[in-house]
Amino acid sequence: MDRPVRVLLDVNIYVGNIMAHDRGHKGTATQALVSMVGGQQWGIANRAQLIISFEMIDTLETVLRRLGYSEDRIKAYSGSIVDIARYGPDALDPYLILGGEERFAMSDVEDAGVLATAVGAKADILVTDNLKDFTTKDASTVETQVVDTTSSGQRPLQALRYETGSANLIVAHPFDVMQWIRLGYDFTPGTLWDAIQRPGKDLGL
Repeated sequence: MDRPVRVLLDVNIYVGNIMAHDRGHKGTATQALVSMVGGQQWGIANRAQLIISFEMIDTLETVLRRLGYSEDRIKAYSGSIVDIARYGPDALDPYLILGGEERFAMSDVEDAGVLATAVGAKADILVTDNLKDFTTKDASTVETQVVDTTSSGQRPLQALRYETGSANLIVAHPFDVMQWIRLGYDFTPGTLWDAIQRPGKDLGL
């Protein structure tokens, strides 16, 4: 890709990152993703521009308070995320990203707002551990892999694609995204979609 990859990390990715750190984990998918966007990198060769909205920051802070984090740490963490977006290669101020969640027929208003932010900011990839709630009749889907989880055993994953207006967005689980990065896939949404529908063909390498 000849421009920065526009990446939206869902709130659950930020929560997973801070919890993994506190539990002494290293190298989890959520940690790797937050670290990459923090360094404005996407894999080896690409730059990353983080996308986030004020509403998402507010939701993150609310979740962290509920989990018992101190106010100082919450503000430091959310502030660092805002700075990553604001000082990224495209210099996107999260407070200027508008909503538009009414366009999406989703049961969860917060998830609809996240999707609207991704579409409005022309994100290439939305990474979430909450794929089920992002699946609507407007999304194309493809099965990706089956993973083993400690909490629920085997879990099938899928990727979603939204093509609406000028937006072209892939929604995927962090496990899939990390695999595609390791494979060196091009994250231009159309190219990536072709690659994940025909794994093993090394498309986008």
